[in-house]
Amino acid sequence: MYIKRLQRNKKNRNSLIFKRRIVEVYRAEIAQPADIQRYLHISLTELRQLNRWYFRHRLAPYLYPHKAYKAMKKHNQDAYVKALERRLAATEDENKLLKLKAEAYQTAIQIAEEQFQIPILKKSGTKPSSN
Repeated sequence: MYIKRLQRNKKNRNSLIFKRRIVEVYRAEIAQPADIQRYLHISLTELRQLNRWYFRHRLAPYLYPHKAYKAMKKHNQDAYVKALERRLAATEDENKLLKLKAEAYQTAIQIAEEQFQIPILKKSGTKPSSN
């Protein structure tokens, strides 16, 4: 039954799901390696490679969690300082741009106030009217 279901999906032979299902059928001893070779045209060598792949990527992280995690890299102080200096320079450039934008807006508001003689900016310290 499992072999027939896998035979229908044989055109998706390169998909990970197909490979995983083949190995699960093989590992659970639902089908013999000879049957897999005969009906699915997968050689014993390829079946063994898939079995190793399955163990390495699906089972080993759960069985050997201490091997799954690699040691943390030691931070290189010089590289860290250089990265901070680059970040600081980028922030200073952005700060200059924002200051120029603010000055341009202030100038535009002053020109508009002079030209139309309307107070645009809210004066600090003013109280709202109590109507």
